[in-house]
Amino acid sequence: MISAASLVAVISGVLVPRASADQISSLRAQASALASRIETLGRQEDALAQQYDQAQLAVQGLQQKVADAAREVAAADAHAARTRALLRESAIRAYIDGGTNPLASATNAVANATDTLLKAEYINSLATNQTDAIDQYHLAALQDQAAKQNLQLQTRAARDQADVLAADRRSVVQAQSQLQGALAQDRGRIATLVAQQQAAEAARARREAAARLLARQEAAAAAAAAAAATAAAAAQHPAYSVSTSNPPPPVGSGAAGALAAAETRVGDPYVWGAAGPDAFDCSGLVMWAYAQVGVSLPHFSGAQYADTIHIPLSDVEPGDLVFPADPSEHVAMYAGAGEIIEAPYTGATVHIVPMGSWFVLASRVA
Repeated sequence: MISAASLVAVISGVLVPRASADQISSLRAQASALASRIETLGRQEDALAQQYDQAQLAVQGLQQKVADAAREVAAADAHAARTRALLRESAIRAYIDGGTNPLASATNAVANATDTLLKAEYINSLATNQTDAIDQYHLAALQDQAAKQNLQLQTRAARDQADVLAADRRSVVQAQSQLQGALAQDRGRIATLVAQQQAAEAARARREAAARLLARQEAAAAAAAAAAATAAAAAQHPAYSVSTSNPPPPVGSGAAGALAAAETRVGDPYVWGAAGPDAFDCSGLVMWAYAQVGVSLPHFSGAQYADTIHIPLSDVEPGDLVFPADPSEHVAMYAGAGEIIEAPYTGATVHIVPMGSWFVLASRVA
């Protein structure tokens, strides 16, 4: 039969594959650099997006100017058309409507001569006015055409600028996407390595817990044999007796089972307020462990101390509870051989460690 000491030696000699701390540190540094680059690209992308919005706004402004110019041309065209119609109507009345035209009423030679001169002057005046109106219309049309061409050039330039900015933005977004992919890969590798490391630690802790349990069982068997021998000696020598003074109550029948249950949770994470089955805080672990053997305890270390039997720390046995000077701060379960099992704090896991000197109170679950 392999002894507990031999089993511990064998377990200590097992090589557990573990992720390199330097490898994880290097990957984390690389991931941090990638995250920083992604953030920089994000700011750059946002700046380009704002420039793109500005260019689009400029295009909208130019399009509004083109629309305004087109309305002005339409108005000029309508005005010129009305002017031509009025001139045409006046000319028709001047040459055809003799009854209402004073130039057609003279009868003598002088009057006829005057009439001829006046008619010529009137015709010249009409032609001049009509030509001026047409020239003004043509000028307005030319100005509108030039304005439209200029605005079209500006609009095209603004759109070209917007297209360049959009292309730049797409390039930045593509670079971001590639970096995000690389970052996700690094984070995945980190998570895998950390999980491997934690699994190895948990396996090692479970093996060590099994070895300690075996050692305690062997010690208990030896103690039972010694007690039996002492009892036999006392039976042969009635005068022999062992004096005791207010001994603590016997260990409850569920203590061993509760301790065994707690040891199965070694490696599970500490989570504030958790009480199993896969995560625990300190009092949650104790409550869950004793619940497995049918004993109900409150989920608070101070209440657990108040609801159990107080014993001297020197009399502590496996399955008993140990506390600091203020029981409301923490609780652990005594595992034997000077060790405790506890759920310590955020970021750590349920583990078995030597009992520290800050544990000064003890209690026993009846």
